[in-house]
Amino acid sequence: MALAEIQARDVRAEVNYFAAGLQRGRFDLVEPERNLMPLEAHDVLIRDMRGAAPGELGLERQGFVLARHQSRVARLPEMAETNLEAQHGLPAINRAYYEELLPLIRQLSGAREVIPQATGLTVRFSARSQRQSWAGAAGFIHLDVTESSVRRFLDFSLEAAGREIAPWRRLVLLQTWRTVSDPPQDNLLAVCDRRSVPASDVVMYDAVIGEKGTALETIEARGCRYGPGHRWWYASDMGPEDILVFTGYDSADPGAVQPFHTGFDVPGHEEAAPRASLEARFFAFYD
Repeated sequence: MALAEIQARDVRAEVNYFAAGLQRGRFDLVEPERNLMPLEAHDVLIRDMRGAAPGELGLERQGFVLARHQSRVARLPEMAETNLEAQHGLPAINRAYYEELLPLIRQLSGAREVIPQATGLTVRFSARSQRQSWAGAAGFIHLDVTESSVRRFLDFSLEAAGREIAPWRRLVLLQTWRTVSDPPQDNLLAVCDRRSVPASDVVMYDAVIGEKGTALETIEARGCRYGPGHRWWYASDMGPEDILVFTGYDSADPGAVQPFHTGFDVPGHEEAAPRASLEARFFAFYD
């Protein structure tokens, strides 16, 4: 379905913020009984990117953009089967998907050089799906990395790249998200305009998502407390060529707020087929 053929549909939906009094949280996939995740559901307006004026949304301003990209491998059954478990290597189909996406990331970023985050490819399914991977659809508002945790991913990815990267002055982590199930979807990704979230709304948490000694053991991440000024967006009825690209980290301002994001249930689509999605991340290097 072409972008122009889809009518924009702003919605009001519930998204889960961290509780106002939380000082530091814990999200533990290994020992869930140790979770410290008090959440508050808030009803918010989520605007449809398809209704935005040309040039209204962009990586340099809001921190995200809806782009178009054709993939031969994203929807292959092998992609889901390979990534039902967390991958610490680089399977052939994952490598193929990274290679497909690299030209788009280079174009959008304008970076001198781009490499994939070696552990950044994740397949997820909405909660209603009978099929689940090692990482379920995130149902709370978060940013995946901080300055301390991004370095671990970078070191691992530089080693996996198998080649030298010339010295750089600026490093940006770019994240991508697409559905690999047809529209309408029961659950989609909402992203928040980074300019609308003050630093005072940010709360740290520790994400324990891997076994001890692995690259995914414990990752420092950020959650968000509710603020009435937050401006939320999503892309409705995502098709095979729709892909969200958003900033996860920028060394030019390491502590800056980037687009918080969360999965949310799309009102009126409660009986739609459960969504399946595919994520991948990239490091962009600048002189």
